[in-house]
Amino acid sequence: KTMNISISSKLLPKYLVAVVMTFFFFRNIYLQQKENLDSWMGGGMRMFGEIDKMLYRVSGFEIEYEDKIYFVNLRNFPEFEYEDQMVRILPSTQRMDQIMKKIHGFSWYYDEEKDQIRLNKEGIVPSISNRNIKSFLVYRIDFDQTSDSVNLTEVTSMSINE
Repeated sequence: KTMNISISSKLLPKYLVAVVMTFFFFRNIYLQQKENLDSWMGGGMRMFGEIDKMLYRVSGFEIEYEDKIYFVNLRNFPEFEYEDQMVRILPSTQRMDQIMKKIHGFSWYYDEEKDQIRLNKEGIVPSISNRNIKSFLVYRIDFDQTSDSVNLTEVTSMSINE
């Protein structure tokens, strides 16, 4: 009788560890596939959190032209590549303020053919006044699996006071 108890007491922890590890293995797969969560390896605890990587962010500014508001994505301008990357990584007020100073240093115009605001490198007239720049925004791109749609969620913004 004593021999049976000692054998089962040695096997129980081995099986218990295997069952617990299997549970967490399938739980991790489920959370990544169904809940759109990203596993975070910090501390080896396999904690999970929402995906919010800089690749899923968009930064730019809003400019008003002829009673319409246009969003100008900084990613479209090589002149702002560094600033766009920095503000998507850490969208602080200080960084946004520095970028707005640089944006105000350029001239912008409305491209009627493409219906968008463009950088005025050729001195096209009329250019848009910098007073028409209303705000600087950083958005996170979210995919809604239930409706198969992409939504923009504001991470932070800065209004331009005249």
